[in-house]
Amino acid sequence: MVMAINVLGRRYKKGFIGLALFSPYLILAIIFWCIPFVWSFVLSVQKWNMMSPPSFVGARNFISIFSDKLFYISLRNTFQFIAVFIPLSITVSIAISWMIYKIRVGASFFLISFLLPYVTAGVAYAVIFNRLFAHDGVVNVILRSFDISIPFFTDPRIAMSSIAILVVWKIMGYYALIFYAGLQAIPNSIYDAALIDGASGTQTFFKITIPMLNSSFVTILIFAVGLSVNIFTEPFLITEGGPFLSTHTFVFWTYKTAFELFKTGKASAIAIVTSVISFGLVLIVRKIVEKEVRV
Repeated sequence: MVMAINVLGRRYKKGFIGLALFSPYLILAIIFWCIPFVWSFVLSVQKWNMMSPPSFVGARNFISIFSDKLFYISLRNTFQFIAVFIPLSITVSIAISWMIYKIRVGASFFLISFLLPYVTAGVAYAVIFNRLFAHDGVVNVILRSFDISIPFFTDPRIAMSSIAILVVWKIMGYYALIFYAGLQAIPNSIYDAALIDGASGTQTFFKITIPMLNSSFVTILIFAVGLSVNIFTEPFLITEGGPFLSTHTFVFWTYKTAFELFKTGKASAIAIVTSVISFGLVLIVRKIVEKEVRV
């Protein structure tokens, strides 16, 4: 009986220690996620311009979103961004991680070098690239010497794709770091067995390396989907949603609705719809890509 009480006491003590260690994250999550989300939902069913008293309108804000052409424009632009950004970022980052993995000597230096764009302030690099790729920027000045001129941010057909390529430059080091960690977790014995069986380098890469990186792929795809749906800084600073709404995104729409039109209720509804779209895409990605890999 005494032994059982002691065991139970130790379990409670361990549980208390675990709760104490976890509580800072829990408190921050409640303050910075749960409370704002609940408040956003409260605002989404009201009409409020941040000056006069709010009035309850029910689902009217949500109905107005789906009857607004900006919703479908933002959705189209988001999927255009995804179509360029996700394949390109994954291809580039896995190539970088594979090269660093094979080099081994100086791997930390190369990883830090590729991570530098990721820690660069978004405002700073957006302004710099806006000037570099402008009509009279350095890139087009060089291209014009070959009788080529590309309207990167002024042509509605390629403006969103240009922004996607710009974000790939910023994020590729971070994704490469995730892939590099996944590569290091693959046992060398698997590669040795494949070599004994006569597998070529290409077969080893596509039949062993890629499947073994499934968890890294899922993690990066979740991050990439969240980034794509919530892209804001680059369209806001470089194109201001143009030209002709070709870079208009959900978060940009939320910002304009809240702080220029002062329709706080509708802006909150847009934010909630954006979150639902992001969450839905993440579920689809996990359903399609995520698999159990056994070593």
